[in-house]
Amino acid sequence: MRSLIGLWEEAASMDFTLQVRRRDIQDLRRKRVYAENYSRARLFSRMAKGQVSLFKDFPVCIEAPSGANPREVVSKMIKTGFPNRQTARVQTGPSRTRYRLKIPEVMRRWEGERAILGVTDLHFRGTKFERALDFSALNDFDILCTDPNLVHFIEMMTLVISSRGNVTDSHADDCDGSNHCFVGKKLWLAWDRIEGKAKGFQDIDRDYVTEQAAFDMRTFISLPSARWFLVNPNETLFLPGSLAHKVITIKHYIGVGGFYVTLPNYLRSLKRWILYDTLDITPKGLLGDLNKAVIQKIREVQKGPNSLKHHWGLSYMQKAIEKWEKDEEFETKEVLLKNQYFKAFLEATCGLAKFPRAAKPMAGRYACPQ
Repeated sequence: MRSLIGLWEEAASMDFTLQVRRRDIQDLRRKRVYAENYSRARLFSRMAKGQVSLFKDFPVCIEAPSGANPREVVSKMIKTGFPNRQTARVQTGPSRTRYRLKIPEVMRRWEGERAILGVTDLHFRGTKFERALDFSALNDFDILCTDPNLVHFIEMMTLVISSRGNVTDSHADDCDGSNHCFVGKKLWLAWDRIEGKAKGFQDIDRDYVTEQAAFDMRTFISLPSARWFLVNPNETLFLPGSLAHKVITIKHYIGVGGFYVTLPNYLRSLKRWILYDTLDITPKGLLGDLNKAVIQKIREVQKGPNSLKHHWGLSYMQKAIEKWEKDEEFETKEVLLKNQYFKAFLEATCGLAKFPRAAKPMAGRYACPQ
């Protein structure tokens, strides 16, 4: 209990909106997600359900001599792993001023322990830094990585650098995302964006925010969807895109992260993109290309051996479709089935599961072709 109180007092000293009453600590404790052993089945199951996953043994590796200090190794790799002219967009200080710095200067300030800074979008594909990593496990189930255009515009595997005290304010991403920690510690708070919005929470990417997005800890604790967790060295987070989040760096942090689309999580993601606003994956933007890539992968996997079906989590997609058919409200089904991308997705999955049968006639109702 004492360590938990200390953690939240430390967090509140970095972000005043995180002040917690001692009487709320027990309720907050029940919202915590703990790191656990990795299994593909566990990951796919939670992807399909839209749940947070935090693993302590996910296979992301970095080249380092035995016994070497991970912080020193990773810092040196970053300093030497990018072209000399490349810069990073840096957020600094409580005012969250943004400007660009060359990579060695970013690391010099990060190592100095005094500067408060954050880098979240330093792309490293095609660099020397990338060649020193083995992050293939993060791509192993990702349909975005099957298309160069989608890799460039959506997947965006990036380096994440932040110093103690850096705060990433409340926001939600279009896609589900991953984040693997090499060194440091971050405190994450996550909640369903629509649920939070109904309670007055703001999103810095979608709402007009002057200084800091509206957020309240007592309200957060009351949300059914609310979860929080610590991401420590060698732990890997998988966060559903439906969850808004704010992140506080407790110890100087370096990690890698990106976005992903899988067969198990696609129905849930596609539904969200159609029903709610998105920043990048829009009908006039990338949604058509993405839907086409997913359908192509479904057809490829359906024709393949059972090992391929298992590898891509086809059965978890099937369960997600069955649950959608059973539990989705009629009005929402009707909206989704009128959408060309949702309908095309379901057509590609014919034979895997039973499909929507409404209790009353449905306009534009979908039916598998005979």
